[in-house]
Amino acid sequence: MLAVGILAVSTAGTLVRFAPDAAPLTIAFWRVAIATLILLPGARPVARRDAWLTILGGLFLALHFWTWFLSLRETTVMRSTLLVCLTPVWAAGFEWWFFKAPPKPRFWVGITIALTGVGTMVAGGNASGTGGAWGDALAALGGVLGAAYFTIGRGVRARVPIAHYGPLSCGATAAWLGVLALLTGSPLTGFADQSWLAIVGLALGPQLLGHLGFNYAVGRLPAAVVAAVILLEPVGATAVAAVALGEKPGILDGLGGLITLVGVAVAAMPRRQATLPG
Repeated sequence: MLAVGILAVSTAGTLVRFAPDAAPLTIAFWRVAIATLILLPGARPVARRDAWLTILGGLFLALHFWTWFLSLRETTVMRSTLLVCLTPVWAAGFEWWFFKAPPKPRFWVGITIALTGVGTMVAGGNASGTGGAWGDALAALGGVLGAAYFTIGRGVRARVPIAHYGPLSCGATAAWLGVLALLTGSPLTGFADQSWLAIVGLALGPQLLGHLGFNYAVGRLPAAVVAAVILLEPVGATAVAAVALGEKPGILDGLGGLITLVGVAVAAMPRRQATLPG
């Protein structure tokens, strides 16, 4: 299941690119809304405080998807996926700030290594020739927002089974995305068949198979093993984009990406890591 999860989330960036006539907000809305409908039979009432925390977390998850999908229009799949996967590093920082859980010294070593990797990628320019630094910044912001989502829902996930938490979290996220789409005038229909197929693929693959695979693995394998394998997501995403989109990273992009992954591994591996698959 862990291998299935990695394969599923690795397709996310490329699938977003396969829906060029749909707004990023719209893609995010349908991805989560379809998943909500599938998960709905598992929904159960939860405590009021847990419900409100999940709804608040859904706002940050909605913003995460929005900024990340926007970044995929402005930068390469590799850079976007790699930067958004800095989520566990930001999550460790939030836990230190809000829960007074200071990270171990190796966290700071990992941060330094990861930032060195990001700097190496920046020095290499942007291989997509599109939005450059703006796309990279959006992806990094998506990672921060994803970390906020995990930090807010940390206690809820400890008390509520994933089968019950999943429908509520997805439903809240879909509702926020729907509101944002209406406020920004993003159309929810009228796309080409290819775009609809890509959106359904996002819901069934990264959203459902990805999350289910990771949650299944976390319950049966050491957290460090799961965390290490999940760090392969940017590698898988880069491979898929190279085959499907012809996006091949430059030398500095590849070197910087490798250094960044090492930094994230050093910083986050000892923790039961919060991840945000594709």
